[in-house]
Amino acid sequence: MSEIHNPDIAYISPSELVVHPKLIEIYGENESRPALEKSISEQGILESLKVSTRTGINIVLAGKCRLQIACKLGIGLVKVEFVKSNSPEEDLKLVLDFNLHREGGKTYFQKFHEGQYWESVLRPLAKERQRENARRLNQSNDSNLNHLLNDSKYQLNKGKRVIQEVSDNLKISVGSYYKGKKVFDCILQLRKFEKFKAAVALEKEFNRSIDAAYKFVCNQDICNQVIDLIEADEIGSVEDGIAWIRNSERNPFRRFKLDHVYQFKNRLRPELAIVGRVIGITNEFVVFGFRNLVNMSLEVVNLRPRQIDAQLQDEPSAEQRKRILRLMQKFGDVFPIQVSLAQLLKLPILTDKEEVLLRVYESDVFEKTWEDYSKQIKAMESTNRNGDNIRAA
Repeated sequence: MSEIHNPDIAYISPSELVVHPKLIEIYGENESRPALEKSISEQGILESLKVSTRTGINIVLAGKCRLQIACKLGIGLVKVEFVKSNSPEEDLKLVLDFNLHREGGKTYFQKFHEGQYWESVLRPLAKERQRENARRLNQSNDSNLNHLLNDSKYQLNKGKRVIQEVSDNLKISVGSYYKGKKVFDCILQLRKFEKFKAAVALEKEFNRSIDAAYKFVCNQDICNQVIDLIEADEIGSVEDGIAWIRNSERNPFRRFKLDHVYQFKNRLRPELAIVGRVIGITNEFVVFGFRNLVNMSLEVVNLRPRQIDAQLQDEPSAEQRKRILRLMQKFGDVFPIQVSLAQLLKLPILTDKEEVLLRVYESDVFEKTWEDYSKQIKAMESTNRNGDNIRAA
């Protein structure tokens, strides 16, 4: 690879730069780097982007995120450092070299993308080293067996194994690298067969835990079932799929119904009531409404089925809910009242003050006041229409 001699520094427009495709393949098209964005917005781009002009186009080999943030913030010129390269292979080597120890952290999936490249580079070198060692031993005139064994052992220890060197570069253990390779290859296979939903879910699990993802792909029976469930849109994550299958229940959401009330074994948080009402069910979550005991407001909590340690309770507010529904029908054209009543339906149990509010809405005084208010509104609307007609004439 060419060395960087007296690199040229320049300031050019982001529109004149093109990101190397390998950077997008490894790190994704759009990354979230809030700390970097904050730094650039306050101090500008401190470290120059590394750019190759080998093809006549300004190819960014390092600084994809900085470039994207510059475009987002509307920065007109960015600092670039032009580096020398003589081939596509050298471009690729520079991409990996520049980004090996980049700040901001990398996902495991990104690291193993890099590992795939490092193996492709290091394995041919290791084979050549082995061939050279063999030639040296064959050319030796010393027939002493002990000497040959010692010399062979020395040559083997002289350099690191490829796997060891790659895992050191990625800053993970050799054991984790072996496990991660199996998961990484599985993700690539899913992509190859266009099982993109499952590939995304497995990548998410992989980034969360190499060990958990490895155990998952090693259990072919569970793995295949979960992949089918994810592709069928019945679940959205590997964790949920495993939980479903281990519970011998294809759809653990089936036992939850809207408006049902559950008493939990333990409070989810100290300030929340122990009783919650199901107010929604999504592909991944059962949505509960809880009473916040500090401010007495409604608090919404999303829980996966395996997180719900609770028992179904008899409806504690059946009569009140019937009254609320009647009031919602009665005041269907009054948005503020609709909102307050809809919120009451999400709470597991109503307080005494909320019961008083219901009685106010139901009272003759409120109804009479509302009738008077409605007449005033109609009179105002009629006056406005007449005024418009006069102006039009």
